[in-house]
Amino acid sequence: MAHPTHRLSTTRRSDAIEPLHRQTSVNDAALAVAGVPEIERCLSILSNRHQGVTGVKDVSSTISEGTEKDGTDKLGHGRDKEEEGEVPAVVTFPDGGVRAWLVVAGAFWTVFCGFGLPGTIGGFQTLYTSMFPSYNDSQIAWITSVQAFVTFSLACFTGALFDKCGHKPLIAGGTFSLTLGFCMLSLCTQYWQVFVVHATLIAWGCNLLFICPMGVLGQWFMRRRGLAFGLMSTGSSLGAVIWPLILADLPGKIGFAWTCRVMALLTLFCGVLAFFLLKTRLPPKPPGAFFYKEAFKNFEYVCVVANFWTFSFGFFAFMAFIGTYGRAVGLGDFAPYLLIIQNACSAVGRLGSGIAADRIGIYNTNIISSIVITAMFWVWLACKTATSCIVLVVIIGVAGGAYVSLQAPTSTKTATDMRYGGTMVGQALFVQSFSQLICGPIFGALLGTGSEQDRLRNFARAICLGAAMMVVATGFMIMARWKSAGWTLRVKT
Repeated sequence: MAHPTHRLSTTRRSDAIEPLHRQTSVNDAALAVAGVPEIERCLSILSNRHQGVTGVKDVSSTISEGTEKDGTDKLGHGRDKEEEGEVPAVVTFPDGGVRAWLVVAGAFWTVFCGFGLPGTIGGFQTLYTSMFPSYNDSQIAWITSVQAFVTFSLACFTGALFDKCGHKPLIAGGTFSLTLGFCMLSLCTQYWQVFVVHATLIAWGCNLLFICPMGVLGQWFMRRRGLAFGLMSTGSSLGAVIWPLILADLPGKIGFAWTCRVMALLTLFCGVLAFFLLKTRLPPKPPGAFFYKEAFKNFEYVCVVANFWTFSFGFFAFMAFIGTYGRAVGLGDFAPYLLIIQNACSAVGRLGSGIAADRIGIYNTNIISSIVITAMFWVWLACKTATSCIVLVVIIGVAGGAYVSLQAPTSTKTATDMRYGGTMVGQALFVQSFSQLICGPIFGALLGTGSEQDRLRNFARAICLGAAMMVVATGFMIMARWKSAGWTLRVKT
């Protein structure tokens, strides 16, 4: 039972230390060590292990009740100023409530644009193939590959900026950049113009928008974090359905230029909505480098980052070329809808994986998802009809939802200080971006040129490469789980 709150009335440190033998809560510890910097530092470190425990108060705020503004406590002991802003405070996570769910709603509309658009690479690939018939698949793939590279490579800097500045400047900048990008895209008529807009304005806008909600949600949820991220990621699934539908239907009805203007208006609406709904809880992290190098000293985190690289190679290549594959097997105008079906089914997987992660653990959910997708990549070799292709995209869509939904909580699973959460997510996605840069062009080069039948035969080589990458990705995730919990199967981790 916790002792009643009281202030220490003696200046002897031995008297301040004695109550520690009777501590039964972090709150009592905070009261007992007011003015004792050495003990305060130790408890601040130990308190990280209590994150997510209901009812635990902020140690720093409790201690500050007995501390003067000049850094000297009421007992006359000076505090080390170098510790201020560097020792992580113990925080509670609401895990619910009106404000927390409004944050989820804001995150939903943010990733609708920020993550939904990168998931539309197959739609752009199909559209630009018809717009620029003199360019082959590999050349067209460079447009969306460079966009993905810039979007995710800048994540290491954007994550650190979020940790330092909060979400509002990033949301405002991302909304402006993405809206302006689509307005400029409406004026483009040549390959190089489209390439430049996708690689700059659109890529910057997506980057600024998709990082923020990941960092914000991590400050509001702990016990129900998987569910929160699952709900948020359904926004990207909805975006990855709506954007390809727009690209598949509107250009033939209102033209490419007005299609881009409709997309600009939609991104503006979502960005303004997210700006007012999102809200941070934790104070900014101390000034420091954009990279959190300490994270890479953890073998578990290194395995997670390696999994991101290998998994994204196969997964994003599948998303970029499933429409092309549909045309090669003779699906005609139905081919672009394979990506839409996959993204629609992904919403089920993203929400379901969030619930599953809260029950069986993040690593366990990811491993199950990876095994299913790896198996379906090999099955892809035998899919030659509309029915088989639909079954393929449905299963990969549901299973792939876990990868997208759990990227942020997987990246921060080893974090000891959630104020560096945005940085850890960002630098993991920075490494992943190099995979996204090369996967599309490599797949396109393996397909080569020639008739649809020639390209269909060449698809076997590309599919085998993607399947091999998925096998390696699954191995890295298993290694991360082993480092976390060993080989015991019935462990939530």
